[in-house]
Amino acid sequence: MAPTKAQANKSRGKRKGAGRRTQTAPLTRLLILDALRTWVIPVCAGAVGLVIFVLYNIELVESEIAVTIVGVLGLVVVLFYGLRGFIDDELDARLASILIVYALLWSATAFVPFYRAINPGTPLFSADLKKSGPAVTVPMHGRAGEYNLIVEGHFLPSEGRTNRTAKYSLAIGRDAHADRIVEGTFSQEWGSQRIGAGRRSTSVPVMHQTTRHLETIDDSDGHDLVVKLTDLSPEVRDTITLRVYDEGVPRAVLIILGVLVIAGAVLIDGWRDKGESEGLLTTLTVATLISVVVFRNSSTASPGFPQLIIAVLVGTLAGAVGSSLLWRLLRPLHKYMPARP
Repeated sequence: MAPTKAQANKSRGKRKGAGRRTQTAPLTRLLILDALRTWVIPVCAGAVGLVIFVLYNIELVESEIAVTIVGVLGLVVVLFYGLRGFIDDELDARLASILIVYALLWSATAFVPFYRAINPGTPLFSADLKKSGPAVTVPMHGRAGEYNLIVEGHFLPSEGRTNRTAKYSLAIGRDAHADRIVEGTFSQEWGSQRIGAGRRSTSVPVMHQTTRHLETIDDSDGHDLVVKLTDLSPEVRDTITLRVYDEGVPRAVLIILGVLVIAGAVLIDGWRDKGESEGLLTTLTVATLISVVVFRNSSTASPGFPQLIIAVLVGTLAGAVGSSLLWRLLRPLHKYMPARP
């Protein structure tokens, strides 16, 4: 029996629908891939970071949490721009695996020291030191290494809004011998902040204070330390709090990881097409690591957005210069590097 006219039209309709679906699928995939390569990650990270910064300014989010989130989002965006040139239709499984492993190594190398600078963890030792009081012994249990000492003081109540500073002095040593004198300053300063906009805006007084100070102690043989409060200004209470924190990841391990990450960035940049974003990942990696080092070595016990901004500026300038020199020095070796998978 010959097919009717209605059946023929229905068959042609099905073939046209299948053709449209076949053409639409690759187009949708290309649009999604292009969005992932261009604006999705930076825009989402920027929007979240802006919301967190606003919540921090109206004191709904603590400084440590806000700086951690904004810093992590910044690291994600930096890594994205360094690797997005390899996100295309020709990305095979082997190259994708290499990039994923490198991204994990890069993230751990940059994130761990950044996070530890903001959140040092649980103190190994904590004690209150009283002015003219007895010394305290910090047990190290024979574990050699670098330790962070955070000294915290408390200002006495005052009348009016006056700027105040207070100094302290610690004697640190072994047994009865002081090997090192550590001095620091607490500060309390008043300023103003404008709230609102236009004619309805008002200026309110705001107090900025620094009551915690960070010191690094190198205990080369793990010998117990003796700490004594030798001097303290009268503007603060006669007792300060001493907390001792482990460094976390040893510095030597961080240096080795940094070298490996930079070497991996140079190798991956060598796989780019000639003239396409030459040395981009190397530049971003060197700048990021320098920023983390500057942020980590801040003398502030609780680094915040001012320290983060300074670290980013220093890292950007030094990273651009350093990576440019490094890339030129290693250019003759590019021909000996493994080919792109």
